[in-house]
Amino acid sequence: MSDPASARSSRPTIRRMESSDLPTVLETDTLCLPRPWGEVGWREELRSPFNLLLVLEEGDALVGHIAVQLVGDELHITTLAVRPEHRRRGYARILVESAITGSPDARFAYLEVRPSNAAARGLYGALGFAEVGRRRRYYGDEDALLMARDLRG
Repeated sequence: MSDPASARSSRPTIRRMESSDLPTVLETDTLCLPRPWGEVGWREELRSPFNLLLVLEEGDALVGHIAVQLVGDELHITTLAVRPEHRRRGYARILVESAITGSPDARFAYLEVRPSNAAARGLYGALGFAEVGRRRRYYGDEDALLMARDLRG
């Protein structure tokens, strides 16, 4: 018979990112992203009143994070990462949905994604994002697809 308390403690939880999370966030970015942000950039993001930065924990482990900028009625997902060994568990979906829920004044959500990242494009499409444009050489080595979602309905 399984212990209900241990089952509860292993469920993923979302909370706001803190500066003490940065070593793990930087490590996760390095594992997941071709061009990870540096510590200085993350510290600036943490200080900005226009950002919502969330982490996802499983037990005692920080396994993913998301950063969004909030400008007027727009939410812009600027980065999202889930550690490779924790993928395919719905954690990226939880992070995106938590960022949207945590931004009640947002009417529209935007993000950029590499055309070569089929998994991310599939996730965003399943979450209601649609391709609305292209940003040439956005990543330097690759264009970005601009995706948007109307949050009003």
